[in-house]
Amino acid sequence: MPSQSTARPRLRRTRAGTVMPRVDGRFLHARRYRQLVEQFEAELGADLSAADRELVKTAAGLVLRREQMEQAVIKGEPVDGDQMVRLASEARRILSKVKASKKAKSAGPTLAEYLKEKYGARTADNAEAP
Repeated sequence: MPSQSTARPRLRRTRAGTVMPRVDGRFLHARRYRQLVEQFEAELGADLSAADRELVKTAAGLVLRREQMEQAVIKGEPVDGDQMVRLASEARRILSKVKASKKAKSAGPTLAEYLKEKYGARTADNAEAP
């Protein structure tokens, strides 16, 4: 009697930790997607939140799709130019949002700056006085 396998397809993890279910990561588009995610994350910094990482992945997917459409244009295939513009604009908007949220997190003064502002700068002369 043949055994019934209840195995679920395993999720594939890339070097960057990107989960891509049922996708062979060796294909050109999968490599380009990983490359875009890694480039965007490197540009934005390592301290991205989980939500920001998801937005970066979404932007990478949009940029990849736009690049595929550009390749079709070069080959002479018909392409919806309006869709290409929307993809580029949406990817730019998403990345701008991630940059702005990251900038807003680090907009406040450091602890040293805050203490200096609150209590003034202490010099060596002030520290010795009683």
